[in-house]
Amino acid sequence: MSLDPSRSFFHVDTIEAWLLAGASWLVGLGIGLLVARWSNRMCESPARRDETTVIAVLTSTLFVLATILIIFLEAQRISEVQPDVRWRFGRWIAHLGLLALLITATATDLREYIIPDQITLPGIVLGVLFATASGDTQLIHLWVDWNHPLVGLQGPEIPQWLEQHPHWHGLAWSLTGAATGAALTWLARGISSAVLGQEAMGFGDVTLMAMIGSFLGWQPMLFVFLLAPFCGLVVGVTVKSLLNRPYVPYGPYLSAAAVVVMLSWRWIWSWEPTPRASIRKLFGDLPSLAILAGTSLVLLLVLLGIVRWYRGGPRDAHQPDTPARDC
Repeated sequence: MSLDPSRSFFHVDTIEAWLLAGASWLVGLGIGLLVARWSNRMCESPARRDETTVIAVLTSTLFVLATILIIFLEAQRISEVQPDVRWRFGRWIAHLGLLALLITATATDLREYIIPDQITLPGIVLGVLFATASGDTQLIHLWVDWNHPLVGLQGPEIPQWLEQHPHWHGLAWSLTGAATGAALTWLARGISSAVLGQEAMGFGDVTLMAMIGSFLGWQPMLFVFLLAPFCGLVVGVTVKSLLNRPYVPYGPYLSAAAVVVMLSWRWIWSWEPTPRASIRKLFGDLPSLAILAGTSLVLLLVLLGIVRWYRGGPRDAHQPDTPARDC
């Protein structure tokens, strides 16, 4: 199936576009204030007024950015996935919800070095329920193979049951995404503990990645891991410059990488440096998938090692994001 670049899937004109962007800003501002209150209730230290303002403005800004990229620039539109017209805005709404959850987790993690289960566990449930109920909010199907011999004539190979049972497919890709995010983070957590001599990632990071995976699916999660170290450099330098903090927990790095992948999926999936080498072909080849997953894991471990060396271990007892603790 090919895309017609001259035809927008969302069918919005200029006036509707401006109205939608303005509505996104207002809704984002309101949700940002609620996010700030929710984060404050889970934290022991009192919040400053400027923190509430920053959270509200950041949320509204990200809502507008997501609306522009998803609706107007169609940053998530790929040929393999054509949502039903009834759900053409469903994925956008779901991902705005994920943004709000990520901002809440990041705000709490930056203040208390903790990602409470009260954020991530309901987030996982919401992601799975939304994917199952809609059957049509995936970034990419559970399985797409661009490597079979007749791809030039028939297009990619997609299992028929995915179209025949969309709600079961929604449940399957969401649970697989959650399991992938949790498993890779748990593996990185275990390896880093053995290599670095102490736990470098907390269980909150595991549930955070499970939550992200329940909204995005398993294929995007590999790129979240791949980009997290680079986002760590940007976020770490920014937070150190603005807040003068020597240590930044890992949750914000993972959240930033998830936002980048979510809002640029079309270009990630379609990247084809050569006719024989493309991102989408990786996901139909198990050895290539193993290499990609291994590379992502190694880069994340390198980041953990650099940060561990940089901070010199000032924080041992409270490390890092502990589970099931009420702030």
